Amino acid sequence: MTRLWPIRASAQCPRRHQPALGFDLLPVSYILSHFTHYQLSIIHYQMNRLPPPISTFSIVGRCPRTRMLGVGVASKYLAVGAVCSHTQAGTGAISTQAYGNPYLGIDGLSLLQRGFEAPQALELLLQQDPGREKRQLIIIDHQGRTAAFTGSETDAWCGHVQGENYAAAGNILTGETVIQAMAAAFEQSTEEELAERLLRALEAGQQAGGDRRGRQAAHLQVVHTEAWKYVDLRVDEHPTPLIELRRIFELAKQELFPFRALYPTRSSAGQDWDLDEYDRLSSSIEG
Repeated sequence: MTRLWPIRASAQCPRRHQPALGFDLLPVSYILSHFTHYQLSIIHYQMNRLPPPISTFSIVGRCPRTRMLGVGVASKYLAVGAVCSHTQAGTGAISTQAYGNPYLGIDGLSLLQRGFEAPQALELLLQQDPGREKRQLIIIDHQGRTAAFTGSETDAWCGHVQGENYAAAGNILTGETVIQAMAAAFEQSTEEELAERLLRALEAGQQAGGDRRGRQAAHLQVVHTEAWKYVDLRVDEHPTPLIELRRIFELAKQELFPFRALYPTRSSAGQDWDLDEYDRLSSSIEG
């Protein structure tokens, strides 16, 4: 029987998915003939080490009036939204962080779409993840049911809170007050649209101390009735990402959001983007 290169399954490369670089599919004889000992040691290190922790504070929420679902995240981690944020209209919203595993978001939305409630989905996801004790995960389903998990090996300060139509979590924070401030900001802004509420929660978390390593990126994502994202704004690298995200959000109110009325839907091809329509919408915004 052909002997294969022994690679330990890890949180970065769980066995149910093909590990990075795919070297566990190569016979040892081939590897030894094509790589030096030094190269092999580098490959083995890279394939068995965990990624750096995604020190993050995040919130998932639902608006009971509009049934919008969304997630907001901020972190000292480049392009944090690319890993953490997962949403699907009529299904749910998920943030996966700490040693983030994107499959928790991908598979979690699949479970919610199949009819599992948020707590059931969380339990199933954790059962299948060998790196769960290093992770944080918050979930909200389309009915507003929430579930949250903070692994025992997550870096301090870490924790989560659940409330009506929201859940918030964070790790490597300055303290518990970050999460408490986020929850309070969300609860006190019920008259606002969901995107505004999520952004206010992030801003409150930052004002309370935020990520103790610093600031770098932020993301705001909301879904409504269509499969496309109702709001999808991110700051991938900036010294004050939430201030920049707020600036972009306010600009989007003027130059982006009003034009969603022209987008196609499942039942309509949408409207032409002609100059007259653009001028009409622009005039209504300015007025």
